[in-house]
This record gives sequence, C-alpha cells and structure tokens, in this order.
Amino acid sequence: MRTLNIIGAGRVGRACGRLWTKARVFEIKDVLTRSRASAAAAVKFIGAGHAAGNFDEMCPADVWMIATRDDAIVPSCVTLAGSGKIMPGNIVFHVSGATPSSDLKPARERGALIASVHPIKTFTDARLAAQTFPGTYCGAAGDRGALKMLKPAFAKIGARVLDINPELKPIYHAGGVFACNYLVALMEAALRAHEKAGMPRAASLKALEPMVRETVDAIFDNGPERALTGPISRGDVATVRRQRAVIGSWDAEIGELYRGLGLVAVALAESGRRIDAWRAAELRAALTKVIG
Repeated sequence: MRTLNIIGAGRVGRACGRLWTKARVFEIKDVLTRSRASAAAAVKFIGAGHAAGNFDEMCPADVWMIATRDDAIVPSCVTLAGSGKIMPGNIVFHVSGATPSSDLKPARERGALIASVHPIKTFTDARLAAQTFPGTYCGAAGDRGALKMLKPAFAKIGARVLDINPELKPIYHAGGVFACNYLVALMEAALRAHEKAGMPRAASLKALEPMVRETVDAIFDNGPERALTGPISRGDVATVRRQRAVIGSWDAEIGELYRGLGLVAVALAESGRRIDAWRAAELRAALTKVIG
C-alpha cells in the first residue's frame, strides 16, 4: 500500500481516511490538524495513523491529502513545500470543489504531482458520510500521473470519478452551490412568502414538504424539463406578471430571485416544448419589465 499523510482532517478527511483504512487502499501515517487533540480524535475515528502536532513531526509519505478549509489550502501547501518533506514523485492533492489544483503549485515546484478530487456530497457528519459514501460522484482535475493513482483509490471506496475542466472549476462548484446551498435559501424564500401571507413557518414547512419531495423525485426520475410545473410551464403570463409585481413590492431581493429563476424556468419550458417561442417571449417580458 502507498502511504498517506492527511493535513486538516475535517469531515471529508476523516470519512475518506476511515474508508481507505478499511479497504486497505492507503496506509495512513500522520494526521495533522489545528491541535494535537483534534488530530488524535481524527486518528481514533480513522482507525489508523499518528497524531502530529506540527509539520516537523510528520514523516515523509507517498501521498499528501490537504483536507483543510478552502482558505487554508494554499498556506498549508506553502508550509508543506517549505518543510522539505515532499519527495519527487509524491502526490499532493486537495478535496475542495472551489479551489483549482493549480493552487498547489508550490508542491509541484518541489517535484510533486498535484491534483484535486472533490466529492459531490454534503459532509454534515463524518460517520454518516463514510456510511453513505459509496456511489458518490467526484469531480477531478490535475496532473495525469496523480489522477492515474487517485482515481482507483477513490473508486475502491465506492466513488465515481469524473474529469472536469480545471479552468471552469468555479462554475463547476457553483453547480453544487445551486443544488445544495441555494436550495436551502430557496426554501427560506418560500417560507417567508407563506409567512407574509399569514401562514406560520412551522405549518408552512410541513405543508411544503410533500410537494418539495415529490418535485425532487420527479427531477431525478424524469429530468428538469418534465418535472417543471406551475404558471411558467403552462404559459400563464397574467399570473407571472401579477406575482412579479406583488413580490417585488413586498421584498425587492426575493422579487429579483423570482425574476431570475423565472427566466431560467422559461428557457427550460421552451426547450422542453412546453410553451412556444411567442409565449416564451411574453413571459420574459413580464419578468423583465421595470416595476414602479
């Protein structure tokens, strides 16, 4: 087995480290976090490795995984590159969806191969993430030699690794933000609208749950075009115009959210032949007309 050191063992680092240990993919050597105590907790969870207190205590390894917060990836790589621990041919990679693998350039300058492999998954709990990791898709970019080793390593713990365009990684990551983070924000907008109309938040959440779950199932069963319902899919220009005006007068930010998502929905309905070009143009006009 190749040896692996982990820097910044948060939920992603812990979950992957645990899975790789159980599958005998890597021999976990050293784990470095903000404190020796948290490193020791990570080692206990992973089931292997040594809790390091600083870079000086870390031994050389074949592979270095940087699993820190995004803003700590480059500083960690700079420190690692300056520590003298990297040997030519080592692999240094991170698991961020937003940071390009090229930001690991200091490690490459020391002879390492660099890459990034980002699991498209919510890691709210490391134990649960490890249990549900099989089947997780990952977006990968970086040096061919690094990916040649990393792709099978992730595949052995159940991941499905896909190549992404490294130059468009911010757009790639935004896709996950829309699907996950902004879905939460969208639900908050829905709750505020119901609350404005007199419905208690708790009741609104329960009322919306079946519809939201059915919609999500429809998206993944049939695709977004067939899952789309509501006034835009029916070409109901009058309803869209009225809602846009009332919502914009009530809350400008939510009004802009309604407008922006409405334009995406119009394009979706038109491409799915739910509405014709003439009705799509009317809907766009209703959404973009200046209010006030």
